[in-house]
Amino acid sequence: MATQESVTVGRPRLFDEDVVLGELTGLFWRHGYAQTSMSQIVEISGMHKPSLYRAFGSKDELFARVLRRYLAERMGAFAAMIDSSGSGPEAVHRFLDLFETDAVSARGRDGCLMVMASNELRGHLHEYDFAADYREQMRACLSVLVARACGVDEAAAAGAEVVRTRTDLLTTYLLGMHVIMRSGAPASEIHDFLRALHQTVDLW
Repeated sequence: MATQESVTVGRPRLFDEDVVLGELTGLFWRHGYAQTSMSQIVEISGMHKPSLYRAFGSKDELFARVLRRYLAERMGAFAAMIDSSGSGPEAVHRFLDLFETDAVSARGRDGCLMVMASNELRGHLHEYDFAADYREQMRACLSVLVARACGVDEAAAAGAEVVRTRTDLLTTYLLGMHVIMRSGAPASEIHDFLRALHQTVDLW
């Protein structure tokens, strides 16, 4: 999506909003919210400060935009992993294998921007309760995986309770894994934690 930025009167410049937000996502992800300065934001975006404020608002508003965009991409990636995991008891194991591949990658070692920001900002920024939004969307996404794995009718009370309980467990575990990944734990430790989760799933 191209948007105009007025550099000087009569000389507009075009910029791609999605590209700019993508660059700023990486910046916030590396440094955190508080340690990211407006001068860094200006430098990375390639925009002048007045144009940044016109396009995205304050630093709080800009970061809220970054988080919403990141969350949409994150849930899209989770949905794709779930779709490729199939159904039946092995579906969760296949999903965890995909998660593990990402977890030990260079990007995966950065953890999750939403989790990092939740720890720093207590999950709320500029009238956006992003931590609650993240947990809600993550539960909704993972419940699809768990329901397929359980082979239960979600409309049935007993089945819904099983799906809900196992979804909450999986959500909690994966949120914790992102903290471990961000902390610089070695790949061997990440493998051990995920192996423990595989064993837990075997008991379902």
